[in-house]
Amino acid sequence: MKSRKKTTNGQKSIIILLALAVILLVGSALGSTSAALSYYSDNYTANLAVSEIGVALVENGNETSEKLLANMVGENEKIQLGKKYPEELTVRNTGEIDQYVRVSIVKSWMKDGKKVTSLSPDLIDLNLTGNGWIEDKNASTEERTVLYYSGILAGGAEAPIFADTIRIDGSVATQATKETVKSENGYTTITTTYKYDGVTFNLEAQVDAVQTHNAQDAIKSAWGVDVKVSPDGTLSL
Repeated sequence: MKSRKKTTNGQKSIIILLALAVILLVGSALGSTSAALSYYSDNYTANLAVSEIGVALVENGNETSEKLLANMVGENEKIQLGKKYPEELTVRNTGEIDQYVRVSIVKSWMKDGKKVTSLSPDLIDLNLTGNGWIEDKNASTEERTVLYYSGILAGGAEAPIFADTIRIDGSVATQATKETVKSENGYTTITTTYKYDGVTFNLEAQVDAVQTHNAQDAIKSAWGVDVKVSPDGTLSL
């Protein structure tokens, strides 16, 4: 894989890393219209280092190089509705310089390669810890949650976990439609179709990192967001 670097005119250059983290069940390219660097991975890779900047998604203590939730259940085990499964997610600075990080989480339901809108993404309950992470309410939707780590993530350091468990809400079992048909001989047939039949749930996590130097301008350029940075480096929206 090759990465491309583009510099803009000005007294200060902004170095930005955009790294595709990990995607469950679906694959997509990561891009940004204001990105100075971009990267695409066919292998769901989570690492890219440019000018000593690097970032990786960490799942249950391990940097992810495959799909999320690959070990959620055993080989012959079925997912139990309402049961909480460990899913500790965080970000690791794999580079050598300090950075600010952002995570975008997308939850959705799919069937036959198409998105299912009749089931709410809220039924996919990824428990967020807070724990130093702040949510961008303006960028978040029913499907997507955007989080910023409020502190500076030093080179080689790992942020506090932003999620710790995942479960499928048991109420998904009540999501159904009924069709009543009365035959000519007077018999009535009621057919119940559950909305989750043949449906899979998707969890996507995408990580972005920006250098701390000239942070407000760098974040505005990369992410299009106005932030405040206190003298001690704490980021706020």
